[in-house]
Amino acid sequence: MREDNLKPFQKGQSGNPGGRPKGIAAIAREHKDRAIEVLVKGMSDDDARVRITAAKEILDRGYGKPLTMTADVTNKIEDFDDESLDAAISVLKSAIGTDVEAGSGEAAQTSH
Repeated sequence: MREDNLKPFQKGQSGNPGGRPKGIAAIAREHKDRAIEVLVKGMSDDDARVRITAAKEILDRGYGKPLTMTADVTNKIEDFDDESLDAAISVLKSAIGTDVEAGSGEAAQTSH
């Protein structure tokens, strides 16, 4: 098995002793205008994969990468008490930006 010859790092020893080169962020910032130009041009590419990747990169830089939410599926819903469920529902409502009144069951109307 390939993993048989792997050895853990000694305590206090880095797996990347050289680390990120010093000044790489400054160099990247020097070329930001050109990089954005390339991404904008990529949005007009004939290949849909290039267009999508370019658009995603631009949006990630303008708005930040989207948050990833994961669900805890280790427990059954019956295992949660009302307070825990109410807290989870509140978190979800705030994450998706609804204006649902507690118990009303109706969300604010959106215009399309």
